[in-house]
Amino acid sequence: MKAKMLPVILLWCCFVGCQKQTDRNTSAQDSIAKADSVAVNAHHAKSSLDYIGTYKGILPCADCEGMETIICINENETYNVKTRYLGKGEKVFEQKGRFSWNAKGNTIILQDIKSGPNQYFVGENTLTQLDMDGKKITGALASNYILTKQPSHKIADEVETNSQTTVDLNSRIESETVIKKVNPAVGKASLAETKWKLMTLGGKLVQQKGKKAYFIWLNSKDGRFNAFAGCNLMTGSYAMPTAAELVFSNVAMTRMACPDMTLETRFAAMLEKVDSYSIQDNILQFKKGKKTILAAFEPSN
Repeated sequence: MKAKMLPVILLWCCFVGCQKQTDRNTSAQDSIAKADSVAVNAHHAKSSLDYIGTYKGILPCADCEGMETIICINENETYNVKTRYLGKGEKVFEQKGRFSWNAKGNTIILQDIKSGPNQYFVGENTLTQLDMDGKKITGALASNYILTKQPSHKIADEVETNSQTTVDLNSRIESETVIKKVNPAVGKASLAETKWKLMTLGGKLVQQKGKKAYFIWLNSKDGRFNAFAGCNLMTGSYAMPTAAELVFSNVAMTRMACPDMTLETRFAAMLEKVDSYSIQDNILQFKKGKKTILAAFEPSN
């Protein structure tokens, strides 16, 4: 009987030994896989790439020839962005702020930019603009969203701009009369926080069509505006380098198809030209220079 059991016992011992060896091998493979995973996760743009520097490119633009864009990424976790809308004049829009990294350490997030894409994937000498959800843009135009790092000897030339045409988007309202909330009915309307009804555009009286008044309204809290001129709702950003200067940027509108969009198209084009304003006797005037009146408004009841 013992002689018959001996082969069975030897076979069982062999099986147990093999199982333990298999477990040890599996455990070792798991450890290697975990180590590799840690190594891969540690090897990201933030820790392995020389991302500090100046990047330049021309990003796609919905209503212009392209957005000439220069982004400076600095060692102290600050950024500087300069943008010029090609085909729409020589104004250079500048914004500064701080940036942070996403959890994966491969994308920088430009803080304080709320009205457009503010995330950029960091590659080898490149920044790739991501969409509003932080995802890479795909399709035939994907390569157009890549900014290229500039050699150090070119930086001074690339970032040099004419101070007379530079618009500081970090500037907010500087005049107390502008940010003060008032009741237009008492005859003291301010630029911001007042709903302004469109009276004239390009020197011609505007004929109101429909029940909804044509208007513009500026919000001093976030530097944004809303407007309406017949069909689509308009929105965008505004800034005031001084108490008398006023500029609009990133003008966009909804995409409703209407029988006649001539007026609102002219209105949107007018906003791009504004560089100053005045309020006298409760009449708001948008101007280009000191003399050219682009549009006039009155407080809406």
